[in-house]
Amino acid sequence: MAGATVACAPMARAAEPATAPGVNLFVATTGNDAWSGRLSVPNPAGTDGPFATLDRARNEIRVLKQQGGLPAGGIVVEVLGGRYELTAPVVLTAEDSGPAEAPIVFQGRPGAEVRISGGKIVTGWQPVTDPAILERLDPVARGKVFQADLKAQGVTEFGDLGLDAAWELQLWLSKIDGQGEDAMGSTYASVGKKVSPRLEVFLNDTPMDISRWPNEGFIKIEAVLGSTERDVRGWKSCVEGIFQYEGDRPRRWVGEKDAWVLGYWGRDWALQRHKIKTLDPEKRVIAVEPPYHTYGYHKGQWFCGLNLLCEIDRPGEWYIDREAGILYLWPTDSLDKSTVEVSMASGLFTLTDASYVTIRGLLLEAARGTAVAITGGEQCRVIGCTFRNLGNHAVTVFNGKEHGVIGCDMYGMGGGGIYLVGGDRKELTPAGHFAENNHIHHYARWDRMYRPGIFMSGVGLRASHNLIHDAPHSAILFGGNDHLFEYNEIHNVCQESHDCGAIYAGRSWTLRGHVMQYNYIHHLAGKDGGACNGIYLDDLFSSATIQGNVFYQVLRPVFIGGGRDNIVQDNVFVDCPKAMHVDARALGWCGPHADGRIKEAREKGTIMGVRYKEPPFSTRYPQLVNILDEDPKSPCGNIVRRNIFWLGNGENIRRVQRGEPPTDTWWDGIEAKIRPLVKLEDNLINEDPKFVDEKACNFQLRDDSPAWKLGFKRIPVEKIGLHPDDCRASWPVTHAVRPLPSLPALPAAPPPRQSLRTGPAPVFAVARAVAPITIDGQVTPAEWAGADPKNALVIERGLYHEPLLPKSYAWFAYDDRNLYVAVVNDVDTVKPLAMGAHWGTDDAVEVALRNPAAGKTAPIFVLRGYPNGRFESSPEAGAPGDQVQKAGAAVTFAASVVDAALWAAEYQIPLDVLGLSASAPAKLEMNISVRKSAGAAWVMWQGTGGLTWETGKAGFIELSK
Repeated sequence: MAGATVACAPMARAAEPATAPGVNLFVATTGNDAWSGRLSVPNPAGTDGPFATLDRARNEIRVLKQQGGLPAGGIVVEVLGGRYELTAPVVLTAEDSGPAEAPIVFQGRPGAEVRISGGKIVTGWQPVTDPAILERLDPVARGKVFQADLKAQGVTEFGDLGLDAAWELQLWLSKIDGQGEDAMGSTYASVGKKVSPRLEVFLNDTPMDISRWPNEGFIKIEAVLGSTERDVRGWKSCVEGIFQYEGDRPRRWVGEKDAWVLGYWGRDWALQRHKIKTLDPEKRVIAVEPPYHTYGYHKGQWFCGLNLLCEIDRPGEWYIDREAGILYLWPTDSLDKSTVEVSMASGLFTLTDASYVTIRGLLLEAARGTAVAITGGEQCRVIGCTFRNLGNHAVTVFNGKEHGVIGCDMYGMGGGGIYLVGGDRKELTPAGHFAENNHIHHYARWDRMYRPGIFMSGVGLRASHNLIHDAPHSAILFGGNDHLFEYNEIHNVCQESHDCGAIYAGRSWTLRGHVMQYNYIHHLAGKDGGACNGIYLDDLFSSATIQGNVFYQVLRPVFIGGGRDNIVQDNVFVDCPKAMHVDARALGWCGPHADGRIKEAREKGTIMGVRYKEPPFSTRYPQLVNILDEDPKSPCGNIVRRNIFWLGNGENIRRVQRGEPPTDTWWDGIEAKIRPLVKLEDNLINEDPKFVDEKACNFQLRDDSPAWKLGFKRIPVEKIGLHPDDCRASWPVTHAVRPLPSLPALPAAPPPRQSLRTGPAPVFAVARAVAPITIDGQVTPAEWAGADPKNALVIERGLYHEPLLPKSYAWFAYDDRNLYVAVVNDVDTVKPLAMGAHWGTDDAVEVALRNPAAGKTAPIFVLRGYPNGRFESSPEAGAPGDQVQKAGAAVTFAASVVDAALWAAEYQIPLDVLGLSASAPAKLEMNISVRKSAGAAWVMWQGTGGLTWETGKAGFIELSK
């Protein structure tokens, strides 16, 4: 979906001369810093000509300013074609600023390749002949690996393999606006630790890979052996980095001088590199050097080995013996006709409090850190540059106002692409920074998580017309307020994670005012073809407007994780499983996080430090003011309207469902118990929207589309993505869209175990209530006919009907309107109740009921209640959504924790929900199951040998007359 041809935006020209520059200065590889710089080539006498360095040109501008100020039209420093090697960045400060009417421009000569390199060319290559080294090499590599003495060439600092040298920046970003996870992806160092940026190797302008095994993919952790267990909502791991690995390949690593491992140790969105402390090849056990990973070490997670001489086993891999200073490389081409470069300079340009400065038309490469770093100042521009082969980011912008990055090509960064940070959140003052018409791809080579194509934090930033693709994690991460994301195309990102979003933010009710419109997000799949998300609003993020976007072949393209006040309208969803996800996590596992925010709001009048009831927040976002009075944990105020949900050819849905045909609710990922809170209106669902050319992915609507009658707003798809203008670094732009991979085959299911129960299904007789029953969680003898355990239905069986302790007891009663259920649960006092509301993790009671008299299609109602009083009607057994919703609204539930050894639950279930009346005989399929977290057990009335709610394998209750 290419963009239309338009002129370069006027604001992109703000830092450039409106007329011809007043002065031209020149820099050339043939120049001399003793010359005037006013000539583009040396004069015939060799007495004058261009400068040799950018630093000299900058200094000349300073002299001109001191002598009488900048001329009208400003100054252009034109850099002629060639390679310029920097050992340190060009530093520009406030004294190097130009006023608006006389800006300063550093630009490459049009049509020439102008390379600003932070690297050093390595020479002196020799084949490896040392017998000890040859013995360590993989047999396939012997005779193919070459070595060079870096120390002899002045390269003595090789950098830190474990940490990103900009770790403090990532940590700061994670704290400034409540987003909270920008530091993830690599554990940060202790406060005050200085980290040297790491050296990289490039051959013929292509990054080579530090030696690793396996070359692709990872090794699985078979067991974790640390002594300290962590349990986060049932996700168990060990604190200490000691684990057993699968296979035997690491045996080769014994004796390596500086062996490292990189792993996704506890979660698939947080990695860390560790130096190996010990390796026991007989026991297949590795212990790593601390600091240990934030999320611990979990069985089944994955890692690879790094920095291993013995694992140079294919062209393009390298290793440095840091003691000897020797670089070993298996080149991808003959070294006689190749150039090998190692990165040296920490960066290429730093602008601190500089204003009205433009960097244009340069190729910036081979720095160990960030190529262009802008801090403070105003209206600086980076236009039409190519960034490649960098150790960290391409461009960072911090503070100041109205800085822009326009028309650049960016690839091969070790970190992210463009970082935009600015504006005053306290006053909601916008910064006005923007990233426009940039092509950002194949980034996050080193720090693979939370290093996005574009990062935005602060107030009033914009990302528009960018093309972002091919990355292990997100395309855009953001926090703060009032950002605009429009006309971007994103595909094939999130490829090494699952809990990830192409556009991602989370963690606060106060991060409001964002608009995401007219973006094309397509062909997204997570690690191994699994799940990921399109626009991911995580952990109570609220108040975004998502409108006019096109989603194609994306699983969960809009994911609202418990947040409020989001508007999803006029979007197109094609072949997108679970296209609309809304959950109620704050009513379950995320409840304690919300409780902390509510407590802060009541006690301090702030939410995550924001005075939300005072201007400017109270006037800008009036929905925030009374949030505490409106059930803040519930995802209220979300609106889904005038969207198109179309199956298309169903290729992606069948892929996700491993060949199973789609159902009519393929698009629906809204949690049943909060469905009444989501306003669904005027959506076109499972009706052909009549696209112009669906096979060619032209998702504009024809004039006869039924969506127009619903008020659907036209999407300007012709404007989406990159567009050609004189600010673009290159044109035309090509990019391959890769089909989504097939999901790995499921492991073979073990032979099914049968329930140990024998004989006919039991029948439990239910009598009429002897007294009015109040649903308050108090199981009293007066209400429950004595509540005698001898007359109770005893819940004491495991999944396969084996005896299981501790027991629970249930009593039933009915009247003319309702069925009543009381359950008293013995508790193992060694471990306290899990008081959340997540089935399978927290303590809970499940009552499953089915009325067989209603026919073969009669639904199973799954009614779950928790000790904290929460209740849910679950669709897990396949009941239609409207009936699940009806049951959820009609059933009354209450619970009480009697003491450390006992909790009780009561249900009132209207008979009409079950299709019953008190005047007719009734026999219901039924099972009761109690989740007891202390022993991680399901204690059941009848063990089904399968799922707890499989009432057909359980028993009956009969309402006696």
